[in-house]
Order: sequence, then C-alpha cells, then structure tokens
Amino acid sequence: MTPKVTQEELQAATYATLRAHATSEQAKALVAKLSAMVEDHTIQIGFRKNKRKDAAGKLGYATGAFLADLLRSWNTDKTNGWVYRSLKKASFNGEAVAWRTFAQLIEGLKGLGFLDHVTGHKVAEDPYDDRTQYASRFRATPALLKFCVDLNVEPTEWSGHFLFQYDLPEHPIALRARKPKDYFGRSSLPSGTPMEFERTNEVAKIEDAVRELNEFFDKQILRGGEHNGYIRIFSNGDDPDFDWNKGGRLYSQHMKRSYQLMSGTQRRLMTINGEPVAEIDIRASYLTIFLSMHGIQLDDTEDPYELAGFGSEHRVAVKSWFTGTFGSKRPIRKWPTKMLTDEPTLSDYRPSTITQAVMRKYPAMATWGLPINGRILNWADLMFAESEVMSGAMRKLMLIDHAPSLCVHDSLIVPVSKAATAGEAIKMTFQAKHQVLPLIKINLPTGRDETGT
Repeated sequence: MTPKVTQEELQAATYATLRAHATSEQAKALVAKLSAMVEDHTIQIGFRKNKRKDAAGKLGYATGAFLADLLRSWNTDKTNGWVYRSLKKASFNGEAVAWRTFAQLIEGLKGLGFLDHVTGHKVAEDPYDDRTQYASRFRATPALLKFCVDLNVEPTEWSGHFLFQYDLPEHPIALRARKPKDYFGRSSLPSGTPMEFERTNEVAKIEDAVRELNEFFDKQILRGGEHNGYIRIFSNGDDPDFDWNKGGRLYSQHMKRSYQLMSGTQRRLMTINGEPVAEIDIRASYLTIFLSMHGIQLDDTEDPYELAGFGSEHRVAVKSWFTGTFGSKRPIRKWPTKMLTDEPTLSDYRPSTITQAVMRKYPAMATWGLPINGRILNWADLMFAESEVMSGAMRKLMLIDHAPSLCVHDSLIVPVSKAATAGEAIKMTFQAKHQVLPLIKINLPTGRDETGT
C-alpha cells in the first residue's frame, strides 16, 4: 500500500547513491541476514528460480548500500526518511549495483514489509512538463528500523556502521561565469553558469595540485561527515581580466551532501582516522586580505568587528555590513533584501551609521570599489586570495607534516592533535602571500576555544 505522503516530502528526498558498505561487525551481520531474507522471499514469490551461488556478493553489497542510504535519510532534516532512485535500466549503467539486483532487493524488502515505495510520477497538470517528474521514492518502514535495532544497529548511529565511497573527480577544476547580480553571501555552494575552457598547462598544474590533495585524503577515514574529493571552482570566467585568479574555492563532493554544509557544531563531532577534530578559523578573512593590500595589519588584541558605538552585542550587524559591502561594488547604503530575509534583525540598524563607524576604524574601506594598483577588486578577487591561502596551508600540512585536513573556505578541519600545526600552517602561508598575520581561532572538540594570531 502506498503510504500517505506530501509532495514536499517527495521533493526533499535524498538521492540513493548505492555507494556504501557495512564496516562494523554488527552491520555486517545485519546485512548478511537481511540479504538472505530477501533472497529467500524473492525465490518464494517466483522473482528468482534459484539461489545465487554467492548471495553475499552482489545482493549483499546492494543490500548494505541501500540500507545505508535509507538509514542516513532518516537522520536528515525535512526528508522524513525518503530517498529517490530511478528504476530505469539505463540509470544503472556503470554503477556498482546492477539493475536486476536492485529490482530483486526492492521486491524482497517490500514483500517483507520493510520498504515504503512511491512510484515515479508527474506532479504537474501539464503531461509534457518533464521538469516536475519524480523518480521512485523509497523509505524504510518502522519494521525495518526495529529489525536494525534488534540486530544491534541503531539507525541514528548509522555513520558508525557504514562507509560511503565514491570515485574521486576525474577533472577537479571547474569554471563559472559571472553571476548577474552582486554576491552578498559566503555560500557553501558555487554561483554562476558553468563555462567550457581549454585545459592548458596552467590548468593542468592547478588540477594536479587538487588531485594530489584528493588522493591523499582518500587514504584517510572520515566519520560523521561526507567528503569524496574536491573540485576547485573558479569564478567570473567571462571577466576581461580573468586569468585563473578569481574564486577558486575548494568544494567538497558531492556538494549538497558534504561536510561543508553541516553546522560548525556538527562538524566538530566528526573524526579523522578515529581522532576527534578541531576547526581553525581565520577571523575576518576578507577584511584582513583587503587591509593587507594597504599595508595594514589587523589589531590582534580586539574583535575586528567591534566598532566604536557598536559593542559585541551588535557583532552580527557589523559583520553583515562587511559581507554586504564585499559582495557589492561600493560600501552598502541599504541592506540587500536577501540579507534582511536571512537576518530580520538587521532592519534595526541603519547601514549608514555602521558605515561611519567602519570608516573611523578602517579608513581604507572607503577605497572599496575604487582602483587599487590599476584594478578594481570584487568578491571573486578576495575569494581567490583566500583560497590560495587555504590550499597552500593544506599542501604544507600534507607534504611536510603528513597531516590530513579538510577546508570550509576560511577554516581548516584537522585531527585535534594537529590543531597547533594547522594554525601555524595557515599563519605561515597567509604571511607569505599577504605580508600580514591573520587572526585565527582554534575550535576544539571539547568546546574550549583558543584565539590568537
């Protein structure tokens, strides 16, 4: 029977990757028993005539991979446990799970009362509108969740029992065109339309550096988050002065499921090679970089966002002013609509009042949007400068300290034993590129944070 479900739930479903396998002894036992039950049931109903010679092989892998997808989605906000996967044969070409094996698994789980299934369908009135077509949706039933618990696999602790694996990006470089409107955010997802480009020797060198980071971290074990290699995405490729010098952030694959979209609190629950992690942030990264172009070192004795007349309680508004300004052509005169939507309390502040306080503390900010050494800078230039620091620090950690690291644009995540080493790597790289020292904050897994330059 098709379960009662809303279109919002179906739209929020996560993709069933079929790219995981059981790692704990409890999960291995669970998968073995479940795949055997599926095999027996599908033979009983005539889906298969004979048992597989290696039931624990293809069907066992498919069972573990799909179960991991189902359990993970039950622990994801808004999905209500739903995952989606096309049942078209062509969608399984080149995949680790064959179409016939997956079809058997679906029939078996449904027959056992372990799986809800909503068939692929259209939701638009226009029958020719393919944009609103949904692939099949699946969800673990309460009976399957209980079955997991009975076999000592708690669904909320799925990440301790299963490991997702993907192929690393073959070409870890991408290029985007300029976004039509100003860029106000520090989004974890890239902006702009993808562009074609020639893979020159310069591009090959950039790709090789990213590929080396990817291959190094692929040998590590990450728990509590997902990462399957980086793609370095450059921006404003249609600018006249573009020379692989704009944007350039490292985006973790697959973007919408990666650790980069998790909250800071969630990220600090991750482990690398079984060790808790620390996250090292660069404080006021764009401001530090811009002031360095004027030969100015930020004061390390105070919060860079604390202005005269605006104490720490106004920090969100002041920081938002800098975010809005660096995303605009000139210092902002009014709050961007998107920023007001995300942070309604900004309406309590007049940007002009903050502008006056900023100019008193940082007179150089009056030059934002004016030529500096013959160039007018924008957010993509600052992002590139930041990305060069982060990728450089990661390479230093990899090549010299043999330490794994993950980036979240202006911060690095490392095993807690490497926190101080990572902090030094960031400072060393930043100073080499910008002739100033950054302000950094070390967020420890215990909640005991350390701040310094």
